[in-house]
Amino acid sequence: MPPPHTDNPRISRIRQLADAHYPHYFDLFCHYNQHPEIGLECHRTARRQAEELRRAGFEATENVGCTGVVGVLKNGAGPTILYRADMDALPITDRRPEPWRSTNALAGHQCGHSMHSAMLPFVGYCLHQMRDHWSGTALLVAQDGEEGWNGANIMLGEGRLYERFGRPDMAVAYHLSPTLPAGAIGIRKGWAFALAQFVEIDVYGIGGHGGNPHASVDPIVLTAHLITRLQTIVSREIAPTEIAVVTVGAIHGGTKHSIIPEKVELKLTIRSRTKEVYYQIMAAIRRICDAEAAASGLPPEKHPKITERPYFTDPLFNDEALATRMETVFAEVLGRENIVEEPYYTFGEDFSSFGLDGQIPVHLSWLGSVHPDKFDENGAAKEFLPPLHHELFNPYPDLTIRTGVTAMTAAMLDLFVK
Repeated sequence: MPPPHTDNPRISRIRQLADAHYPHYFDLFCHYNQHPEIGLECHRTARRQAEELRRAGFEATENVGCTGVVGVLKNGAGPTILYRADMDALPITDRRPEPWRSTNALAGHQCGHSMHSAMLPFVGYCLHQMRDHWSGTALLVAQDGEEGWNGANIMLGEGRLYERFGRPDMAVAYHLSPTLPAGAIGIRKGWAFALAQFVEIDVYGIGGHGGNPHASVDPIVLTAHLITRLQTIVSREIAPTEIAVVTVGAIHGGTKHSIIPEKVELKLTIRSRTKEVYYQIMAAIRRICDAEAAASGLPPEKHPKITERPYFTDPLFNDEALATRMETVFAEVLGRENIVEEPYYTFGEDFSSFGLDGQIPVHLSWLGSVHPDKFDENGAAKEFLPPLHHELFNPYPDLTIRTGVTAMTAAMLDLFVK
């Protein structure tokens, strides 16, 4: 790690622990990278997380919700602080050159959850070693299904997380940043992430011969009109002061040059800052689909079928008082120059669910993960930095893990102060 920015003896002790035990948790990071698991089926990862939490001195409970794991360390009277790390991977090919590349050609940790997972028991270990510095209950949550699988709500609902393990006074988390250097932390106060939803549209037509199109209703042409009109929702129907995104991420239809198909499938993602805007967008999608199908001469029973995922990821609001408190500790650990104000992002992050619609203060920080050598003296990137969900996204483990563990442990010790 870089030279210390404080002579605070507690922070110095955390730094010593982070340096001394880094090799074990680096190996854990490599293990999770090499053996990624998708969605709510994180069985192997969950077993290892439970083992590591017990090794750190926590009581660990498995299968909370689906494959979620909860570690509890009770250390006298005081607040309950929840620290969450997600552990599911993506259905993506891992093309990183490092020896920790995934051994599964169909899955990879290109969102950084492997590092989140390695840091969770590492912070737990530091908290256990420093029990004489704090009082309260540490609640460490290894969450499955963050990548669009509703994992947080399943842990809270079916897993009865708060009923079984206690309702926290506040909840904190990290997400790796693909744009900040390791050794830096990004802070966002207030609205931080968007509501996120997945929508599928089945566009129907009347199939036929490509050389005889007048005897058919071409769903590919209809789909082309739909895609164009859908892009006008945000630009012409949503107030410019609002934040919204409509993206068509996939289109599938047809089999051969000379065949007009019966159906085309569309996959969309919808993003907005509020539920009201999301409902407005969905109403516009339904109206446009019906109108374009009618304009193509299709009867009502052949109008597009719109399917929304039965849940959406709630927008994330970082509690401003909690964010300020975390920022103060991070600045003491890393130096004020390494604390960066982050913008609002239209990513989705179901960590928001742990706040129970604002009843519990929550805060998610961005943890810098790019090798510092990839930036010039002005802080500008000198080369292409692969973003999250890219086949080459490759966080720099050494400084990132040490920084994240030291800063989060220090922050939790501060939050445990009565």
